[in-house]
Amino acid sequence: MGNATIYREIEPSEKWLKTQITRLCLYFLGMGIETAYKNVPEVKKEMDSLPDTFSFCFTVLNGPSMMILKNGNRVKYVGEKESYHADLELVLKNIEFAYLMMTGRISTPDAIYHNRQFVRGNLGHMMLMIRVMNAAQALLFPNLLLRFYIKKVPRLTMRTMINRAKAYTNATIGFFA
Repeated sequence: MGNATIYREIEPSEKWLKTQITRLCLYFLGMGIETAYKNVPEVKKEMDSLPDTFSFCFTVLNGPSMMILKNGNRVKYVGEKESYHADLELVLKNIEFAYLMMTGRISTPDAIYHNRQFVRGNLGHMMLMIRVMNAAQALLFPNLLLRFYIKKVPRLTMRTMINRAKAYTNATIGFFA
């Protein structure tokens, strides 16, 4: 009993760079959803089927997040907010999984299959929001990279190019907000 060994607790490193990359990707995704609602009729139709007041939070446990608010006919990215009262929440279990998703190394379906995320809220609404996020990603990424994020890459049209320019402008200077 006299030889009690005390072990030092090991804490994981903070992963600052992965957190900042994930935060930046969530910001662009949020602005992409806002722009897609205003400019892509399919996204507007999908999101208009949600309740008039609706909040969606995409978050990483103990990490960055993205909050989207829908109020009537208006959808707004509001930044990193507490998800306590969100109607729908998509939660990634840690920053490593989030980083892999944001850099296109694993897709949303792969994250689900491997139990790397969970949903709080209505699953029907979650499926709708995944379609909306796919449409927003189609605005944000060039078609060459898009195949890493979504299953079916849409055809590149002039309308898509214009909407991409609007999404980038909205994300950088907020012109189309």
